[in-house]
Parts: sequence; C-alpha cells; structure tokens
Amino acid sequence: MKEFTAKLEGTAVTTVDPSNTAKAVKSGSLDVFATPMMIALMEEATCIACAPLLDEGETTVGTCVSVTHDKASGLGEVITAYATLENTDGRRLTFSVQAKDENDNVIGKGSIERFVVLEDKFMKRVNGV
Repeated sequence: MKEFTAKLEGTAVTTVDPSNTAKAVKSGSLDVFATPMMIALMEEATCIACAPLLDEGETTVGTCVSVTHDKASGLGEVITAYATLENTDGRRLTFSVQAKDENDNVIGKGSIERFVVLEDKFMKRVNGV
C-alpha cells in the first residue's frame, strides 16, 4: 500500500429505479431508494477514493459501516455518494461518507472503514485453500 499523502476522494452516482428500491431488495415495502443500496453506493465511492493507494494485487474489503439514512428518494432521482479518506491506521482506512440527491439535499451520512488485503491470499483463506 502506498503512503497517504494527499486528500483522496471518490464519488459514485446512480438513479433510483425499480431495481434499487426498498421494495425490490426486500428492505422495506416502498418504491424509495433502499438503505442497503445507498450504503453500496457509498462503498463504491470509498473504493474509488482509495484506488490510488493500492499496489498490484491489493484490494480493500469493508469492515465497518455507520451511516444514517435521513431522507427518502423516489423513482427517477439521481443520487451521488461522496467519500473522503480521513485516516489510515496501518491497513485500516477510515472514510467520511455522504449521499446527496440531485437538489443537493443530504440523504445519508456517516463513516465507512475498509481494510487493505492481498486479493489472492484473502480469496484462498475465504475458500479454505
């Protein structure tokens, strides 16, 4: 893993559609942007933010998520997640995250931790090899 020397940020964008609603992913019964999908979008932004730190063969895995989902978003709304790398502690990376709708309203916020791993070694351990 490379040294953390500059402010690293990432963004990820999606549009609320029938596939990412609470009803579709069974996290609720309404056609609104699902909390698990908001978290996934935030995690995508963290992956984009930390990509410049990774050496060949390294990746990151999520280890801790602490977010609030503060505002509902309906079908057709464009949602953007933002991640900023706030701290590194060895291989642990801590990000502040937020998601906003197309009117710049914050719909969710919090923090996500990821851990840098060697992809091959990690997958061998997961698969019991």
